[in-house]
Amino acid sequence: MAWTDIIGQDRIKHLLQRMIHEQRLPQAMLFSGMAGTGAVGLAIEFARTSNCIDPIRTTTGIDACGVCRSCAQFRHLGHPNLRLTVALPAGKGGEVESEMKADVIEELKTQILALAEDPYFEIRLPNATQIKIGAIRELKRTLTLSAAQEGGRRVCLIVHADEMTTEASNAFLKTLEEPHEGVTIILTTERPERMLQTITSRCQEVVVPPLGDDLLAEALHRCDGIPEADATLIASFAQGSYTRARSFMNEDMRGYRQDVVDLLRLALKGQSFRIPLTEALAEIAEGKDKVKVEMMLSLLLLWLRDAYSIVKTGTSASIMNVDQRDALEKFAASFGNADYPRVLRAVEHSVRLVHRNVNLTLVLLPLLLDIRRVFHEARSATMRAS
Repeated sequence: MAWTDIIGQDRIKHLLQRMIHEQRLPQAMLFSGMAGTGAVGLAIEFARTSNCIDPIRTTTGIDACGVCRSCAQFRHLGHPNLRLTVALPAGKGGEVESEMKADVIEELKTQILALAEDPYFEIRLPNATQIKIGAIRELKRTLTLSAAQEGGRRVCLIVHADEMTTEASNAFLKTLEEPHEGVTIILTTERPERMLQTITSRCQEVVVPPLGDDLLAEALHRCDGIPEADATLIASFAQGSYTRARSFMNEDMRGYRQDVVDLLRLALKGQSFRIPLTEALAEIAEGKDKVKVEMMLSLLLLWLRDAYSIVKTGTSASIMNVDQRDALEKFAASFGNADYPRVLRAVEHSVRLVHRNVNLTLVLLPLLLDIRRVFHEARSATMRAS
């Protein structure tokens, strides 16, 4: 792992590098941001660079050499100066690693190795939803008994810190109130509002922002081998999270898009559209796949937004469905006067209805009929004007 393995986040990388370079290392930091934005990877790289024996220094920053003994230990996250605390499976309140079942220990080791290979891997043990007081007591004990190895800096990383129980949070607060020489504690969370304010106020907060669509698309294409057009489409769904983007890689995004565009075209046909449209919708609804329908509606939303962009700004418009430009330009030329904002609001409303478990046919059929009405009114107005 290296700073360059974290997508974007240049501002935060420079901030952390400057801290190490100038030896202004805080006792505690809180990395807050949605999953898949690189918070855990940034924390690990901070630890690796802080402990590098022969770091590479520049006038503005510092980087780990990648070849020294310390960097070799970090390659598998086995450095004694790095401690990870995560939620453990339900068990005794005072459960610590030595008391965990062998299969749990083995799974934890496997996931740590996966994290060492991939800074966006999410450590999540089965049936583990809480960080208990026993884990915090063990953390406190190791901080009391152990000093940093070989002159480096100890970094304690608490992943999903908002999952600390009330008892664990109170115990951890006491740990924060007792500074330890040569130690930085880094907490990561997607939900800082769920943490004790007395904890967050004692940490230097680092907000890790969502990743831009361009960055995500480039990473999906370069690192995961996704074709550029597919990567652009997936990135638009990921909401700034590389983890979320990767979860879509096995979905047939282009297939779903084609299905919903075919539905749109079917709804816009002449008077004989009703029976074929009803049959197509019945087939989709029969599967009762809410996730698929929600994705199809979201893809329709993107497609119509692209058409609207072309209507507003012309053929040079920047669009998400780059491989559909010809079809979108023809559609925009045919329905240039349509009330696109109304249609977009209708699609967004339908997505919310799917979330609320409304019958899928009762969501899709009224939507497509409304879209048909809007676009046919626009076409009729255009014909009358000509």
